[in-house]
Amino acid sequence: MAHALNGELLGQLSGLLTNLLSPDNAFRSAAEQQLNEQWVEAQPSVTLMGLAQLLLHNPDKDQRGFCSVLLRRVALKYNAEDNQVWNLVPNDTRQQVRSALLTSLADEADTPVRHKVCDTISEIAKNDEYKDVKWPELLQALLQCSQSQNASHRESAFRIFASVPSLISNQHVDALKHVFTTSFGDPAKEVRVAALKAAVAFLQQADKSSQTAFVDVIPQMLSVLDPLAKEGDEESLVEPLTALIELAEVVPRLYRNVLPSLLHFMISLVRNKEMEEQTRQSALELLLTVAEAAPGMVKKSPDFVAQLVPAMLEMMTEITEDSHWDTTDDLDEDDTDENNVVGEHGVDRLAQAVGGAKFFPVAFEHLPHMLASDAWQSRHAALMAISAMGEGCGKAMEARLADIVPNVVVFFRDPYPRVRYATCNAIGQMCTDFQPGLQKTFHEIILSSLIPVMTDGANPRVQAHSAAALVNFAEASDKATLDPYLDVIFQNLLVLLNTPKTYVQEQAITTIATVADSAEDKFVKYHNAIMPLLFNVLHGATDKKYRLLRGKAMECASLIALAVGKEVFAPNAQDFINILIQTQREATDPDDPQVSYLLASWARMCKVLGTDFLPYLNIVMPPLLQSAQLKPDFAVVDPDEDIESKYSAEDGWEFVGVDGQQIGIKTTVLEEKCTAVEMLICYARELGAGFQPYVEQVMDIVVPLLRFYFHDGVRQAAATVIPLLLADVKKANASPEYQANMWHSVCAKLIDNIANEADPTFLVSLYMAFYESAEQMGPNCLTVGEMESFTNAANAQLKEYYEKLQQRELAKRGPDYDEDDEILAEEEEAEEAVLGELARAVHVLFQLQGTAYLPFFEKMLPIVTTFLADKNSAARQWAVCILDDLVEFCGPVSWNYRDAFLEKWFACVLDEAADVRQAAAYGVGIAAQCGGPDYAEACAAALNNLFQVINHADARSEENIYSTENCISAVSKICKFNIGKFDTNVVLPAWLDALPIVNDEEEAPLTYTYLLDLIDAQNPAILGNENANLPKLLNIFIEAILSGVLSQELSTRMTNTMKAILSSLPESTRQQFWNSLPVEKRQGLQEAGIV
Repeated sequence: MAHALNGELLGQLSGLLTNLLSPDNAFRSAAEQQLNEQWVEAQPSVTLMGLAQLLLHNPDKDQRGFCSVLLRRVALKYNAEDNQVWNLVPNDTRQQVRSALLTSLADEADTPVRHKVCDTISEIAKNDEYKDVKWPELLQALLQCSQSQNASHRESAFRIFASVPSLISNQHVDALKHVFTTSFGDPAKEVRVAALKAAVAFLQQADKSSQTAFVDVIPQMLSVLDPLAKEGDEESLVEPLTALIELAEVVPRLYRNVLPSLLHFMISLVRNKEMEEQTRQSALELLLTVAEAAPGMVKKSPDFVAQLVPAMLEMMTEITEDSHWDTTDDLDEDDTDENNVVGEHGVDRLAQAVGGAKFFPVAFEHLPHMLASDAWQSRHAALMAISAMGEGCGKAMEARLADIVPNVVVFFRDPYPRVRYATCNAIGQMCTDFQPGLQKTFHEIILSSLIPVMTDGANPRVQAHSAAALVNFAEASDKATLDPYLDVIFQNLLVLLNTPKTYVQEQAITTIATVADSAEDKFVKYHNAIMPLLFNVLHGATDKKYRLLRGKAMECASLIALAVGKEVFAPNAQDFINILIQTQREATDPDDPQVSYLLASWARMCKVLGTDFLPYLNIVMPPLLQSAQLKPDFAVVDPDEDIESKYSAEDGWEFVGVDGQQIGIKTTVLEEKCTAVEMLICYARELGAGFQPYVEQVMDIVVPLLRFYFHDGVRQAAATVIPLLLADVKKANASPEYQANMWHSVCAKLIDNIANEADPTFLVSLYMAFYESAEQMGPNCLTVGEMESFTNAANAQLKEYYEKLQQRELAKRGPDYDEDDEILAEEEEAEEAVLGELARAVHVLFQLQGTAYLPFFEKMLPIVTTFLADKNSAARQWAVCILDDLVEFCGPVSWNYRDAFLEKWFACVLDEAADVRQAAAYGVGIAAQCGGPDYAEACAAALNNLFQVINHADARSEENIYSTENCISAVSKICKFNIGKFDTNVVLPAWLDALPIVNDEEEAPLTYTYLLDLIDAQNPAILGNENANLPKLLNIFIEAILSGVLSQELSTRMTNTMKAILSSLPESTRQQFWNSLPVEKRQGLQEAGIV
């Protein structure tokens, strides 16, 4: 049993604490070692008891506070054997420590110390709760504190409830509402603030009914804020604002009834320039979070966007004068905590949340006035706002580009350099947001205004940004658009490449690389002028400060190699490869920025050289594999620690708060790892059999990366490379046994990942990896167990999708539904993409396994029929596609399942959704072609529906054309394969009237082959009475040939038939027919050499 420590031990521990707090690093380090070795490891129970006693009795308040912090750290620390100290000590010790903490909570008079005690109690309580250990005395003590006459006690109770809301989660809601409502009016503001934070914490984890019950408490909760603002106590005000932001993220609907008053109060804070930046930004963050979490609710508020947009635009004008801005070498982005940057991000976020229809008109009420302002800050803010709003206002803004672009490019000539910089930013971002249409339509006005800015030598920062904007323009431009401007572009870029500013040179090299990539063979004429300059950089810029410049030069040279091709680049190839080899040997610093550029440059050279790259593979692969196997650096730090001093953001560290601790990860390592795995894709794809020696090692690396949850790009690349590796083994003629062993090992892991993956975006990649790998292995490559496992995994995914689908349909009937919600639309799009790839996987299974897959498909059939009858068109289309594959690859055997689907399947030909009609029409045709005689009668009966679609007034609209052409093709197949069930003399003329097919390359060949066969057979229904249909046939042939949907062989056959028909006609008839053709068709026939 634990007992109180004697005075001597307490004295030793107290002295140790003094040394731990010493400013002398040597004293502190020695004390830390002593604490760990002689106390925590050797006598953990004594350590905890001693700290608890000192917490109660030490007269020094700083030491009492430190005791509380140290008690928490020691108790929850894990030793080398991964055992928590708290679990190693006797239960009696734990009980006495808990008792000491509650005593301190009751008796501690110093506020900072008491807060530390609250934090320690909270962490111990959460730890106990996680391990299902009860601490009944805690809730009783906190309830007493909440009713205490002492405000410090009341605050402490709510402070702990805020940290551990589960303590009150089982209390009656009405009782909690009473307690919280009373406390929101507490005389002590610290109690009011703590109560608000506790209420938020409770609501975040409460069930929906409890949350709903608190709706009428929200006004009282918000009443906590106004007195703090009026008192000017901004430190206290930011705390509840932060809590309300967290509530908005989880339960935004709670703000519905108070949205007007919330908006009014927050806007007053945002616009109050006498307040601290953090206060104003917190108020803005709350409104933006509400908008992002509940866009439908916000869009129904008449004033929300109208009031918030001008407030953010005003905040964006709060940018200070800096006389050194335009010439500084410190190019770190503007401080993200500054008001102008926060306002800019707010514009972006609100535009994306509410969409262009709501945001754009409000913004452009204010932007023209700002652009016309004499204050450069207003012009700068307006241009940066245009940059920020493009992504969210896509359609609305795109429709007005003809007005916007000319009114933006004029500011390339603004007298103030920061405005010119903002203009570059706006044009560059619009080039990205509205590509490629903007480039094609406005290239002249943009480039004629942008290119001269690169000559602004007095303002190198503007110069560099203009070159950066050119990157955005060129990335989505084709060589035809760029060609007229290439001379002047490269003339200016060569000047930038010779400027003394390193960052300008870096940007010039990046721009050259991008323009070369887009210009392709048009770049050849500039190759000889630019490559020597790049080699000068690569050979001469050897100082450490030029590493990024060298990396960009490597990138540029390799992109130029891709643009000009192997033959043109050949004179420089060996020199460049030698540079890459030398750089690889010298770039040993883990933070060397050259590494990622080096990896990508090697891969581009592989694309350029093809199999000639194989001699360098043994140089490239070792460091590449090392990079692919990098493990991310993690850090778990206490919130009391100084994170920035140890884990700088400049070094790539990013932190998130989790349960009172900060979890950090070093992202630079992740980017290098991602680049490496992406490069493996290149080598596996380009080198084929030559990559076989590395396949097994690479496969061992990438398969586990399918669950590398720290970086989506790594997972995507890993999934992409797997089928390529299997293809390499196949191309290398490895033994069938070796291929099969590798495939079955990979197959099991792919299916397991599919079964357990929740991210729809990555599920798409997993399904693709699965079926592309199976296609590489060929027919009958799956075992019975693999087919069963895949089907079980797919069924689970389908059931989950269906549940989400029903939930979404229910939400659409709710008060906050927003039909323009882009986030919801993206979710639906992602889930529909999963359906599409799952359908493709089932297609491949039927294709490879045939009827052997039917026993497993039977488990999926109930889901298929459920989807077939669903209101959601994506679900119906998926089901129809699955049934199409069933009949196509299982043929007459599929008739055994007809009762489950046939009637509804064929009825989908008349579905309201065009893509469902298309799939169903294809299915009818497949049933006629592959289903056998059992389907003949049903196919014949489907003719009326098929012609109903074909003859609809909008049958050939852009939306409907593919469903129409699939219907035409279905009639072709019915006539060809099911001829005995109807009168072809009636159907064939109607079918001929429905032609041509000029869009669907998959359906055109069979239809036109059948038509030509009928002509060769002199079918009277096709030729018509006395060959009256010949002009019609000629027009069909011309449309088909000029459309490009025919193979060369079929086009030749059709051309010969057309020439035969023409030669059979009198000269006058031929001339009359020729004159009746539109000019463009005559030109097309002449260019094709047909006439």
